[in-house]
Amino acid sequence: MHAESADESKTSPKIPKGYKKIGMVGFIAKWYDTNARKGTPEQYKTWAKMAAANLAEGDSVLEVAPGPGYLAIDLAKRGRYTVVGLDISRTFVEIAQKNATEAGVAAAVEFRQGDAAHMPFDDETFDFIICTAAFKNFADPVGALREMYRVLRAHGKAVVIDMRRDVSDEALRDFVKSMGLSRISSLMTNWTFKYLRRTAYTKKQFEDYISKTRFPRHDTTFEIQRTR
Repeated sequence: MHAESADESKTSPKIPKGYKKIGMVGFIAKWYDTNARKGTPEQYKTWAKMAAANLAEGDSVLEVAPGPGYLAIDLAKRGRYTVVGLDISRTFVEIAQKNATEAGVAAAVEFRQGDAAHMPFDDETFDFIICTAAFKNFADPVGALREMYRVLRAHGKAVVIDMRRDVSDEALRDFVKSMGLSRISSLMTNWTFKYLRRTAYTKKQFEDYISKTRFPRHDTTFEIQRTR
């Protein structure tokens, strides 16, 4: 879902950004957790493995918008890191903490409620930041990027992975099919992705957002790095 944008001339999505400081709560968050548990465990493991490859023992990691927490939980199993997940949804925080306890890593990972654009952390707290499949939903994307920079240590790295607005219907169907969901869940998930695609960003839009922060460089896979 990281293909080049088919339309770089648009400057901003016309659909209002989702969640508006409310987040996925209640039944919707629980539904998301159920489908994530069944359909995307390998994807979380892949992302966790990528994060671990950029870490040293004792490093501090922040996952922004971890949802049910599976990436952070898998990462906590891979090494002696300090792992924190920050989500705006209280329901997701409760679900993630429960999932961490069931996975036996409750002591190694902490989930907190908070806004990505106003993080409750001191400057230069983390060595690595990761945000997957959530950035398109932030009400204040530039504010979130600026906060990532603020709480990232010198020479730390931030990685943002999300849907591109030009992703095809076929690519979405193939991705949902790979999740192995039931027919009804597949239909709901495919519909959800198509809806969220309308709020996703083009490559140019994301680069414009980064240009308004202090991140000195980035690459086209939406990886951004802090250096001094």
